[in-house]
Amino acid sequence: MPKKVRTAKGQIVDFDLLKIKEQMVDAPSPANVKARQDFIDQKMRRRVKRVKDQLAEAKKNPKQPPVEVKPKLETQAAEQGPKIDEVKPQKRKIKRKTVNK
Repeated sequence: MPKKVRTAKGQIVDFDLLKIKEQMVDAPSPANVKARQDFIDQKMRRRVKRVKDQLAEAKKNPKQPPVEVKPKLETQAAEQGPKIDEVKPQKRKIKRKTVNK
């Protein structure tokens, strides 16, 4: 039976689930997961290296505009949909079942 305890704040803590999660973290990761993590790490290292190079160039040439260090997701503008006033309500068609006698 799982060991579940309610805390003083009223949250339920499952100790068996915590133990399983701890074992999963301690277990070695599979080869494909390790390869994916290495790829992401190298990608991040390239980005950090590029930003450091840009900052070094900016220090050498103070006349250039400052370097913006933002992830690509933040720089993309979000598309705005129609406002509530612009949306016209659609008429709903109700299909009624008829009973044949």
